[in-house]
Amino acid sequence: MNQINEQQQYPAVMIKNATLRLEGNTILQDFNWQVERGERWFILGPNGAGKTTLVKMILGMAWPLYGAEVRILGNRYGQCNISEVRKKVAWASPFLSSWTAEDDHRWTTLEVALSGLDSTIGFYRQATDREKQMALAALERIGAAKLADRYYDRLSSGEQIKALIARALIGQPEMVILDETCVYLDLCSREILLSAIDDLAKGPNAPTMIFITQRIEEITATFDKGMIIGNGKVHSIGQRKDVLNAENLSNAFGMKLSLLERPDGRFWPVPE
Repeated sequence: MNQINEQQQYPAVMIKNATLRLEGNTILQDFNWQVERGERWFILGPNGAGKTTLVKMILGMAWPLYGAEVRILGNRYGQCNISEVRKKVAWASPFLSSWTAEDDHRWTTLEVALSGLDSTIGFYRQATDREKQMALAALERIGAAKLADRYYDRLSSGEQIKALIARALIGQPEMVILDETCVYLDLCSREILLSAIDDLAKGPNAPTMIFITQRIEEITATFDKGMIIGNGKVHSIGQRKDVLNAENLSNAFGMKLSLLERPDGRFWPVPE
């Protein structure tokens, strides 16, 4: 069995017995999680729950203590080339937008999407015709092809997030991490983006998808498996219907909550 076939035998994410400390503080404790290929997961938790640290561990930017096992797309960290793994894992976050303030060049939306090919902040070479077509196809997948020639800094917050998701998709990743993608959006922009994310998740050849948020109402029914974390520990994990309930959410957020369910399966929290 060759290496590629062996890797495909493993889940998209497999984390066992991971405890991770940063600056003397335990951020994740005895963490265990498995994501099968093609699944759509949400990760929910308040500020400081450990969500960002979990993303860093998936990307090989933060390491758990000795004794843990982290495998991403079949690659065991500590025994693989992490830079090659990262090419298969796309991360989209609004916090990437901060690079626009650090560069004098004005990037078009197409150039932002193209930068995903080189994993750079900005695109610093001449794109081939094929690469331009790849960027346009990535923008099309997230419903943003009409933005291709517009300057990124002139886009709305929601449009900028679409551009960053296209940047993540251009390399045809096996897994996509959507990290607090709605955090800066107004109500209308949020709903437009969530609809586009749903279309992407339901589309042909959709990658494994992980949606990270601190807001319950952002979790659409498309994300049918999930995990609530708090203080670096898993509060609840499993099928959406078993995780998203008032008891679990009240425990995780430290306040009494009830839930209102919409016909489309999304929930709104109501403090009691």
